[in-house]
Amino acid sequence: EMEEGCLSIPGIREGVERPNSISVEYYNEKWELVEERLTGLAARIVQHENDHLDGVLITDHLTPMKRRLLHGKLRDIGLGKVPSDYRMKLPKRKR
Repeated sequence: EMEEGCLSIPGIREGVERPNSISVEYYNEKWELVEERLTGLAARIVQHENDHLDGVLITDHLTPMKRRLLHGKLRDIGLGKVPSDYRMKLPKRKR
């Protein structure tokens, strides 16, 4: 388990369990298939970003209890009440 943060949810850093080593296949800029073994931080970053492609955030890796404990912070993020060093596009609020 290692602590992760995410620009999608500023101010939230939680421990996320991920494999330390992964195998990936991708096509490079010449459309050549590349197979690569990633370890450590590189493996973690690829898994984190791949989660985003699947619509998964780090909070989805947490236990229900941890998510309940973070509910207030997550609500404040959604309401734009959390400062960040970058511009955030928030969902439109229902009236």
